[in-house]
Amino acid sequence: MLKSVAAFVEKKIRPQRETLDDDHVMHLATAVLLLEVSRADFDIQEEELRTIVSALAERFRFSKQEVENLVDLAVTEQEQHVSIYPFVKIINDGCTMEEKKRLLMDLWKTAYADSRLDKYEEYQIRKIADLLYLPHSTFIQTKLDVQQDLE
Repeated sequence: MLKSVAAFVEKKIRPQRETLDDDHVMHLATAVLLLEVSRADFDIQEEELRTIVSALAERFRFSKQEVENLVDLAVTEQEQHVSIYPFVKIINDGCTMEEKKRLLMDLWKTAYADSRLDKYEEYQIRKIADLLYLPHSTFIQTKLDVQQDLE
């Protein structure tokens, strides 16, 4: 599975490079998880997509074209896989707790992008936080931080 992900990333995101960087797989895993939250309520809003694109561009310092390629690839990967576990494993294997917390913040921002939090989005974020071994206090604190930023 990871070989197919790596091949897609190599082909679509960094075609000029000869070897796949582990960071590229991490970028894809991050994009997939953000998209997973946006589609949790069965209605991906334009605001959510803009938030995802902004988060990816800021976090990874990608150009607009690289972010678009990454999001397209993440959508393709979501359609081909029935589970988020391979992507969570990539994050767990390659991220510090602080990086996971930042991802959690981006997940909350995505959920709140359309100005409302759906119960399915919150459930999905909770599930991802648990799979990332983040404590419940971090789950709550990041939610409160994002809510406060929206006020």
